[in-house]
Amino acid sequence: MIRCRPVGVLKMTDESGEDAKLVAVPHTKLSKEYDHINDVNDLPELLKAQITHFFEHYKDLEKGKWVKVDGWDNAEAAKAEIVASFERAKQK
Repeated sequence: MIRCRPVGVLKMTDESGEDAKLVAVPHTKLSKEYDHINDVNDLPELLKAQITHFFEHYKDLEKGKWVKVDGWDNAEAAKAEIVASFERAKQK
């Protein structure tokens, strides 16, 4: 596990419901290489396309499973997703 900061979220739906995928970069204390990445829109379009393609197809060989990519959202949405996951965990 490394210290990182969220820059975006890939909103998805699968056979079990909503299934967001967070995108994060290493914290500046670990690597200054990503200091210019503050939001998903700062990522190269090719990288976003590669990530999207992977998640569109990663369940293709699993019978009865499917996935739909709903689109990208920004760093604030990614942070909200993290907070919401902590709240869900507290309720269990």
